[in-house]
Amino acid sequence: MANMKKIVAPALAMIISLTFNISKPSASTYEEAQINANNLNVRSENNLNANIITKVNSGQRYLILEEQEGWYKIKLNSSQEGWVSSQYSTKKQAVGVVNGNNVNVRSSNTTASDSIAILNTGNEVTILDKNEDWYKVQINEEQTGYIYHSLIDIKRDNMNVTRGSSDKLTKLYEVAQSKLGSKYVWASSGPNTFDCSGFTMYVYKNGAGIDLPHSSKAQSSVGTAVSKDQLRLGDLVFFDTSRNSSIGHVGMYIGNGNFIHASSAKANVMISSLSEGYYQKTYVTARRVIN
Repeated sequence: MANMKKIVAPALAMIISLTFNISKPSASTYEEAQINANNLNVRSENNLNANIITKVNSGQRYLILEEQEGWYKIKLNSSQEGWVSSQYSTKKQAVGVVNGNNVNVRSSNTTASDSIAILNTGNEVTILDKNEDWYKVQINEEQTGYIYHSLIDIKRDNMNVTRGSSDKLTKLYEVAQSKLGSKYVWASSGPNTFDCSGFTMYVYKNGAGIDLPHSSKAQSSVGTAVSKDQLRLGDLVFFDTSRNSSIGHVGMYIGNGNFIHASSAKANVMISSLSEGYYQKTYVTARRVIN
């Protein structure tokens, strides 16, 4: 019996070890959901009866955390997740932006492996996977390799900016998104109700520690002017909504032709497109506060 126990124990240990190896999750993939509809509901669970936690717009991309039939679980920001219908979104591989010069793309995930290519700041690659501290990337149609994780920034809507400002812009975006659906109240600057300049003032204060004046006209003199075709995340966009050749409304650009703002007409914080007839006609200028 003692001999039998000696034989059985190692066998059980081997079975347990094999079982755990088989069930161990693989390294996470870097797939994103690209939204194909405006004002698409993001729900707390993967069904149409679940609570709506926010809305997203066409062109925005979010990391997919989980996939179930007809639904993607997406990462909205560092602390918020939700579900969107796959009927109105397309699965895409994430894009990475190199943040340094003379960066080696290696044949395997170790510095001892051969360098198969050299990339520089601003070069983009397709993220295929992450293995420990290395991203597996595709650099062209035929070549894949590995880049050390700190040398790659995951590209988000117009967020491939200088490394020093990217954290602030990410925080701006997260703060702004967290206030979607909040009520519009004239002369209010948060934390739960806003007018247009009160909203941008709140976002910049809480996202970047920057104080803006509580007036859309006054905010239009802050920072530096930027052309409409060079807009990026965080830029303030201004409109002549009274049609009297004067600034009367402000929002914050979030990428892919969209901006987030406190709308008096819709009475809440929402996302709109710069190409919409009304905002296309009343657009005046933009200012960049964070370079």
